[in-house]
Amino acid sequence: MEIVTLEAKARQPLGTRVVRKLRKTGVLPAIIYGHKEPPEAVSLTTHDVEVALAHGARILQVSVGGKLRPCLIKEVQYDHLFRSPIHMDLTRVDLTERVKVRVGVELKGVPKGVSDGGVLDQHMGEIEIECLVTEIPGTLHPFVGNMALGESLLVKDLVLPPGVNALAEPDERIATVRELEEAPAAAVPVEGAEGVAEPERIGRVRKEEGAAAE
Repeated sequence: MEIVTLEAKARQPLGTRVVRKLRKTGVLPAIIYGHKEPPEAVSLTTHDVEVALAHGARILQVSVGGKLRPCLIKEVQYDHLFRSPIHMDLTRVDLTERVKVRVGVELKGVPKGVSDGGVLDQHMGEIEIECLVTEIPGTLHPFVGNMALGESLLVKDLVLPPGVNALAEPDERIATVRELEEAPAAAVPVEGAEGVAEPERIGRVRKEEGAAAE
């Protein structure tokens, strides 16, 4: 596993306005904490972080004042469009220790039960695992193509890399193929009958209509 090295600069915790100005210059604020040491406020180059994240980095070697320290990417906060990172939390780690992290679960394939008229429900979009910090897997892609109607993919069915343990209950469901429930038939209004509700309107209601209804 190749670990990306990023240069960081120590910074003083700043107010929101100042941080916003820094972001406009391509600077990403971050906090490094953990291992019973005081938190460190640092700044990174946003572009370098974006490249590392695009390549699926989970561990970074952060150089602060010439001192390298391995860090686990704990959390990345994005802007309201979820396009650009605006803050990052990093945790100090030892490359020989085991850590608990959450990884994504993306189902692969189309279940046989769907071809038979069923629906695939995914109950778990991510799962907590434990492994060596240098062996954190990317997104898991369990194959569900063989699942028939009424069958479920359980945590214990996951094929995990060596040394990786799932921390969820073994019988917890990740996905299920269920029968498609038929929608109840709509009642046909009888002309002239009392108490017949007006049909529901989908879409925008003109302002004067909304005011009249109040």
